[in-house]
Amino acid sequence: MDPKGFLLDEDRGVSPVIGVILMVAITVILAAVIATFVMNMGPTETTMPNAQWNFDEDGSNNVIIEHNGGGEVDPSNIQIKHNSGTTDGTASNAFGSTEITAGAKTDPLTHGGNEVQIIWENPDSGETQIMADWEP
Repeated sequence: MDPKGFLLDEDRGVSPVIGVILMVAITVILAAVIATFVMNMGPTETTMPNAQWNFDEDGSNNVIIEHNGGGEVDPSNIQIKHNSGTTDGTASNAFGSTEITAGAKTDPLTHGGNEVQIIWENPDSGETQIMADWEP
């Protein structure tokens, strides 16, 4: 019996062992992925609400902003920037409500011929995004 020939010719036990190891690895990975989704352990991030806005100018350097549709918006997370960079505090001052829903309108805001922006601030990270902007 040649030892070299025996090692090169005999490979019967390799395939079942590798198959079992692969099946166990696939099962463990699949169980971890399913457990992550079931237990809601995935990353969570607050995203900007999907809302549509309409800007109506009344002809005397005033603009009225209306929430046209989409999701509800928490007014404490948005600011309305107008009139040479001044900011209206939170939008609850302008909309006068606890949640801004479709159909909500602001009182006339003086824009002074300048761009008007609705700025959303992420409550988790503090980052800001422009939801909508309008130029007269």
